[in-house]
Amino acid sequence: MKLSKPITLEYTKSNLLFLLKFGSTPTESPYSHKQIAEWCERFWSAFSDIDAPEDIEKIMPVLADVETQWDLYLANTYTLSELQSNSFEDVILPIDWFIQWQHEASA
Repeated sequence: MKLSKPITLEYTKSNLLFLLKFGSTPTESPYSHKQIAEWCERFWSAFSDIDAPEDIEKIMPVLADVETQWDLYLANTYTLSELQSNSFEDVILPIDWFIQWQHEASA
């Protein structure tokens, strides 16, 4: 699967909340759910092997969950052939997931 055009926002809690808000309103979002999941994966990877600031440590589980649920959703919805050939830019995850992630990241 080809990567999306990267979201170029800085890796901060406020930007995570900003993107999760867009994720909960996909028809109004300039970013696809795929782009949001990939951004979360890059954010998590940037801080996974270091002593991150406390505010980042608190949102690490949310970052991991967004990316993991994206992968699981695709794996459980599409065939291997589709996974190898489709772009998935138009795939929309359940909106409730983004609302829940917003609550978890805001805590």
